[in-house]
Amino acid sequence: MRLRNTTAVAMLMTALLAGSAWAGNVYTFSGTLDKTTSGPVLFKAFADGLKPESIEMILDEEPDETGRVGHIYLDLYGCNLGGVRIDHLEIEAVDIQFTPPGEWGEKGPDIEKMLAVYAQATILEKDVNAAIAGDAFGDDDGNWHDISLDFSDNGVYVKGYYLTTFLLRLDILIELEGRFGIVGGKQVWLKDYTMRVNRVDIPDFLTERAISQIQPIIDLEEFIFPLTLKTVIQKDDRVTLQSRVLPSRFSGDLYKFRTDTATAAK
Repeated sequence: MRLRNTTAVAMLMTALLAGSAWAGNVYTFSGTLDKTTSGPVLFKAFADGLKPESIEMILDEEPDETGRVGHIYLDLYGCNLGGVRIDHLEIEAVDIQFTPPGEWGEKGPDIEKMLAVYAQATILEKDVNAAIAGDAFGDDDGNWHDISLDFSDNGVYVKGYYLTTFLLRLDILIELEGRFGIVGGKQVWLKDYTMRVNRVDIPDFLTERAISQIQPIIDLEEFIFPLTLKTVIQKDDRVTLQSRVLPSRFSGDLYKFRTDTATAAK
């Protein structure tokens, strides 16, 4: 799994020694990042690859010459995974083996193995709907259009139109009500759903094909850590995905970055 560095983000690094409230060094980035040691280079790889509005990274120590990191924590707001904005993402990983820093170059570090990883991700209803409008959602053959999702505490309602040319050209209104379920540790699918098809009698295989094209609803397969999510918590305007063990912060060297847009909005 590779952390890819995209076009260099203009960042200026200011190193601040932490006070008594934080046991470690605090590095605040805005402007141009000075890639002098493996810690800032690793931080830049996450910032460039995930494009968050803000990110904090905690290391127990910088990667050694082999690329090993004993403990890492990431706290990201507004990052992008699979074309969907993730409102808040927390990751904690233990005993991570990156490729040696001397091999990173422009492509960035590779993750070879790790002992454990814990995660929690919150995705907003409005961001999923924005991704649907931007064609980042399912629909392999372009037949779905005007799809929208409505989250609730108890499930999710999906409404959309499916254009079929089977025998006749029909634009079918399909409505689904179900719940979110995790598949493969990284994907959220619509499960246990009921379906209504608007005044049209069509073969089952067509409706099943239509549903298969909008699955998964949320896909975190692109994320570089090998997540194993277990729990889905649904609220009126958001869904939260959690691993069995939740990530938590620890005391160490803290790296912080916030985009100019996020700073202005604060």
